Amino acid sequence: MSDTTPKYIFVENHIKAAIKKKELVDKLPGERTLAAQLGVSYMTVRKSVENLVTQGVLYKVPTKGTYVNYEKPQRSKNYTIGYFLDATMIAGISSPYYSLIFDAIEKVAAKDDYSVVYFSDNNPDRLNRTLSKVDGVIATCIPRIEHVILEMKQSVPVVVIENSAADKVIPSVIIDNFNADVESVDYACSLGHSKIGFMTGLDDSDVGKNRYAGYQYGLRKNKIELDKSLVFNGNYSYQSGIEGAEYFLTLDELPTTVICANDSMALGAIRHFRQEGLNIPEDISIIGFDNIDVAAQIVPSLTTIASPIDEIAKHSFSILKALIDGKTIEQQHIALPAHLIIRDSCATAKNKSAAA
Repeated sequence: MSDTTPKYIFVENHIKAAIKKKELVDKLPGERTLAAQLGVSYMTVRKSVENLVTQGVLYKVPTKGTYVNYEKPQRSKNYTIGYFLDATMIAGISSPYYSLIFDAIEKVAAKDDYSVVYFSDNNPDRLNRTLSKVDGVIATCIPRIEHVILEMKQSVPVVVIENSAADKVIPSVIIDNFNADVESVDYACSLGHSKIGFMTGLDDSDVGKNRYAGYQYGLRKNKIELDKSLVFNGNYSYQSGIEGAEYFLTLDELPTTVICANDSMALGAIRHFRQEGLNIPEDISIIGFDNIDVAAQIVPSLTTIASPIDEIAKHSFSILKALIDGKTIEQQHIALPAHLIIRDSCATAKNKSAAA
């Protein structure tokens, strides 16, 4: 072993060489046994084995051990991957956004004769049964279910979307949410708005935190002081959009623009503002995030950030397929830009129109 070679890389190379020479054809020795044989620590071997599982070189069978991947029983002629979305998430797969994600993954996977199955149950027994039927998983990652994703990673290759995992060994494809909402604030300011409200998403993930942080930075960039009374804590649901609109209507002075952390909340807000006699965008402008199908269909059509759904599907599937094939990943973590689509739900601020 070279003095400059990290020990875990040395262990990975040793295992790969043993597989290539057919010295290792089935079950890997126990991690402590392997550590003693190679003169390295148990934790070094564990890291190496986890990396090789992620790469698809090895796979784990819970309670039984770690095996060489080419000995893994073939389940079907074509590969099958799973799309995991935890059942506790708002609306789950019935959400317009997540159904678009699933459809996009299914479409790109079909080009390589891969099937895609959706699952949401994280009960350990049922989860293991599902994992025994798939070759890899694309998982929507949120902190409260990250332990489930770590369990999956022990059995099959995993790629996460939405949020990066705390375990950076797991590849990720995410959106640059921060700069996207900076762009939303910039656009509102370009129309002369300075009293800009915000409906947050859940604050238990990087998605919600980064969209709110982008809003805050956008205000500072445009020399507008943050007014926390103009921030409503939502949860991405249509109902919370209605509740957010109700809240803003209780203020002494209504914001002239409301930026929402997703389109579902924006649609709920539009409905309630209209019910209360306000016109969109003459009385209040609305900006969403995601660009779900209905955003272009409502009247007025919704100005929104377009999530790069096709790119998310393409990159996450490409990485997962490479892992299943045992190939090296050139770019393990990808952050995709998302940009504003200007439609009809925003108008020039009344004070700017009057000044003109």
